[in-house]
Amino acid sequence: MSRAIQKQVRLPISVAFGVVMQGIRIRLGRAIVTLMGVVLGIAFLMSILTGQTIRLGVSQETEARVETRRMVSFLSAEIGPVEGRVLGVVATGPLNEQELRLLTELHARRVARLQWAGPVPAGLPAGLVQPVEGAAVGREAAAVIQMGEGPNPGAAAWREWLGKTDGRVVAATRRSHGVPAVEGVLSVCLEREWRPDEVTEKALQAQRARFRTGWIIAISMMVTVIGICNAMLMSVTERFREIGTMKCLGALSQFVRQVFFLEASMMGLVGSLAGCVFGVVFAGVAYSMSYGIGMVLGTLDTGTLLLHSGFCLVA
Repeated sequence: MSRAIQKQVRLPISVAFGVVMQGIRIRLGRAIVTLMGVVLGIAFLMSILTGQTIRLGVSQETEARVETRRMVSFLSAEIGPVEGRVLGVVATGPLNEQELRLLTELHARRVARLQWAGPVPAGLPAGLVQPVEGAAVGREAAAVIQMGEGPNPGAAAWREWLGKTDGRVVAATRRSHGVPAVEGVLSVCLEREWRPDEVTEKALQAQRARFRTGWIIAISMMVTVIGICNAMLMSVTERFREIGTMKCLGALSQFVRQVFFLEASMMGLVGSLAGCVFGVVFAGVAYSMSYGIGMVLGTLDTGTLLLHSGFCLVA
């Protein structure tokens, strides 16, 4: 007499998780080897990405410092050393990062004071800025510097502020200012203009960096994925008896797949987290030996670093 097949029991995921943890404890040595493969693969990838982030930040910081020193050199070429000199500043709007750096550099060069016309930005060294009315900005000043994103005040305003004293210098921190010609006043632009060959070289360097990054990411992901797949396939081959025992006890194929999927996911997640931390620390220490820990920490983009970490975890 035939009997109908009864409905099979579906075990919850918590039971599969318990089986996975027990299997890891029993095969701890293999689990550690598999985990280390994931850690090293992700650490290699994360160290490369972190290193590129650090190099980009250091490059931008170095470029900004060079540009600041270049601005001061242009100004010194017209008025002589800035130490102990009085400078006027006309602020026509909010200042950018490069202009704030210029003010910091002038303070480091020990200028006597800055006679400031316009809104004074926060964070400037105490005693450096002396707010004045527009007509007094050029009084006793060796040069007057226009800063900010606003438009140029015009020739009439400059003539009123500077008068017709010979040897007076008007310096603009942006090419867009376009300081008008005033009789007896020398106009100079402090912002650097990139040559066409420099623009082309920067574009080529960025293209090579993107290609190199993509190739390294692809190789790292292949090594990590192949390592995990190889370890899991070997684990399945060695556990034929265990799988057969689970099937004899009523476990469904879905439950068996669930067990191996959970084990691979746990290995990948734990290994990726450890690899991200190790990769960031390794890259930070390595580049700190070359550039100094202050430069590395000051130029490291935390947002980009978190984005790279998220990519490594997902990958």
